[in-house]
Amino acid sequence: MRAPLLVAVILATAARLSAQAQLQAPQNLGAAKPEPGSLAAIPQALLAEALELSVLASIPRPAGEPAWSATDIKYTLPGTPVTVKMVGSDVAVLVTLTPYAAQGGGLMLVIQGQVWYKDGDSGFHTRTTLETVPVAFGEKILFYPLGAGEGGVAPLVVQISLVRYDPAKSSPAPAAQDKP
Repeated sequence: MRAPLLVAVILATAARLSAQAQLQAPQNLGAAKPEPGSLAAIPQALLAEALELSVLASIPRPAGEPAWSATDIKYTLPGTPVTVKMVGSDVAVLVTLTPYAAQGGGLMLVIQGQVWYKDGDSGFHTRTTLETVPVAFGEKILFYPLGAGEGGVAPLVVQISLVRYDPAKSSPAPAAQDKP
């Protein structure tokens, strides 16, 4: 007698839960979260404080022409980190940039770099760096996450530029571009 009662309770509970699920309105169905670093990720009320970060990473050749380069543009707010990912066949670069308002109208930029690279037949290597740099709006910063190589030439150069977002000059940000 206990088994039929237990089955009845289970069925009644399942039916009640099913009915409750059908009555609840679906929340955010199909509403995708905006991609971090995009303008859509910044609330409309804060766009006046938005910053535009341009990043160009390149691996120079001895002849001076880049063997590999990638560019990306991201948008953020002061105090909010944004990550730029750039991937090539033998290198992957992740740079997390966090701008902070500094006294005197400039910025303090915290740069965290992670680089994975293939070094010939010896396999893949990784290198991480952390730098804090005072910067003025529009100033170009050269960041060398792998340090200097032979002859003082850096094997990887990351150029960063930070400006205030200007809606009048706004055009949709291009997707990250890689050049072989």
